[in-house]
Amino acid sequence: MNFQLLKWLFTSNLVAMRLIALFVVLASALCLPSTLYASLPDESTVEWMQWGEHRVQVLPAVVITVEDPAKLPSGLLDVGESLGESGWTWRVKATGEQTGIELAKIWQSRPGVRFADPDMLLPHTRWESRFNDPLFLSQWYHESLDTELLYQLSTGNPDVYVAVLDSAIETTHPEFANAIKAPLDVYGNDDDPNPVPGEYCRDLGDESLCDEHGTAVAGIAVAQANNEEGIVGLCPECSLIPIKLLGDFYAPLSGDVRAFEHAIDNGAWVINNSWGYSDYMPVADTLRSVIVRASTQARDGRGAVVIFASGNEDREIFDDELAAIPEVLAITAVDNYGNPVPYTNTGAPVDIAAPSATVSTSIEGGYTQNFGGTSAAAPVVSGVAALILSIKPELTSEEVRTLLIESAKKDGRVSFDENGHHNTYGFGLLSPEGIVNALYPPAEEPEPEPDGPMRALTAEEEKLGLSGPMLLKNDPHQAVEDAPVYKG
Repeated sequence: MNFQLLKWLFTSNLVAMRLIALFVVLASALCLPSTLYASLPDESTVEWMQWGEHRVQVLPAVVITVEDPAKLPSGLLDVGESLGESGWTWRVKATGEQTGIELAKIWQSRPGVRFADPDMLLPHTRWESRFNDPLFLSQWYHESLDTELLYQLSTGNPDVYVAVLDSAIETTHPEFANAIKAPLDVYGNDDDPNPVPGEYCRDLGDESLCDEHGTAVAGIAVAQANNEEGIVGLCPECSLIPIKLLGDFYAPLSGDVRAFEHAIDNGAWVINNSWGYSDYMPVADTLRSVIVRASTQARDGRGAVVIFASGNEDREIFDDELAAIPEVLAITAVDNYGNPVPYTNTGAPVDIAAPSATVSTSIEGGYTQNFGGTSAAAPVVSGVAALILSIKPELTSEEVRTLLIESAKKDGRVSFDENGHHNTYGFGLLSPEGIVNALYPPAEEPEPEPDGPMRALTAEEEKLGLSGPMLLKNDPHQAVEDAPVYKG
C-alpha cells in the first residue's frame, strides 16, 4: 500500500466507510475465479485450425450452445462451466490428451446440443488505427502492400539490425530515437554520418543542409511507430546501423569494402543499398567478395539479407554489376498503381518489384512526400526482410531471399517467362500476403472421422466399390448423417 493511499484512507471523516470498501474490493479480487485461459497448452501440444482467413490456435476446450437450458444435455452440468446466467452457453475443458476439435465433435453429436465449437484464440481488433503517427495514412505503400498482415505477427525486434549504406543519415531525427547502433561515416572517416552543410546542394556556395537521401531511405525501412511523429517504417521496432558511404565527390573502392565490413562486424541482419555506380560499371572482385561474405557468413553464419536498388537509368542491368550478384536481391520500383516507374533499370538480375515509397523522413527532423525511384523501393523490401527475421530469426539470408521471391505476386497484365521471371517485375511484386501464407500455410482439412455407430457393408455396396460408411459434416453446425464414400 503506497503513501498516497494511506493518506487518502486516514485524512477523512469517511475513514470507516473507505476501509470497508477497500476490504470488499480486496476480498472480491481474492475470490474471483481464475481466467478461463490461464493454462494454455505448451508449444509441443498446440493445435491449429484454419478459421476464415486466419490460422488460429485451438484451445483444449469446447464452447457449447444448448437446445433448451431447462433440459441440459446429460453430464453437462457436471463437467461444464456456464458462460452466463441464462444457461444457454457453456464451456467444457478437455481431459488428458483430448483436443478441442475432438471434444467439439463429441459434444456436437450429443442430444440437446445445438452448436459445439472448439474454443480458440481469435485475433480481435479495435476499429482504430494501429499507429498514432500523423503521416501514416499518407504512406500509400502500406495500404498498397497490406502491411497490416505482417504487423499482426510482428512490428519488429530491436535485436534485428538494419544497416543502411547511403549518403548522410540524420541520427538525431526523432524517428530514429534510441534505434541507432554503431554509426559510421566512411566518406568522412569518422563515426558521425550526419548531413554536412553544403553537400549535395545545387547552388555553389550554398551552405545549408541539402542531403536528405540517406535519411529518407532509413526512414522507409525503420522509422519508429506510435511516437506521435510523422511516419511508420516497414520495420518500426528494428534498429538502424547508419553508414555514410556517399558524398559529393568520388569515393574509393576501399570505402565501399569498409562499409560492408562494418555492417558485418556490428551484427547487421539486413543491409540496404540504395546506391550504385554512374552508368555501367563492373563490380571489383574485392567488393564482390565482401558482399558475398556478408550474405553468407554474417550473423553467426546465417548471413545478412543484402538488398540493392536496381538503379534509375532506364537501362538493362548487365550480369557483372552490383545488382546482378546472385547473393543479393535486386529491386525495381512501381508506383501506387503497380505500374513500373519509367526510369527503373531492368534485366535478368531483377528479383522483385516494390512500391517507390514517396513519403518518408527528411533532414532537420522533417518529412518529405517527394522521395522516389528505386532508392525508395529497396528499403521497403529491406524493412519487410527485417520483419520476416523478427518473426523467424532462425532463417538464413538465402531462405529469406527465397521466401521473398517465391511469395511475390505475379502481375496479370504482363507475361512471365517459363521460369516465372519478367525483366521489369522480376519474379513478381513484393507480397506480405504471400509471405504470411508461406510462413504459416493454411492447415489442411483432416479427413472426417466417424463419430457414431458403424455397420458393415452389404454385398451390393461392396460390388459398387464402396469403402465403408463414414460420417460427413460439411458444416460443423449441420446434422451429421451416415454416407458411404467411393474408392478413387
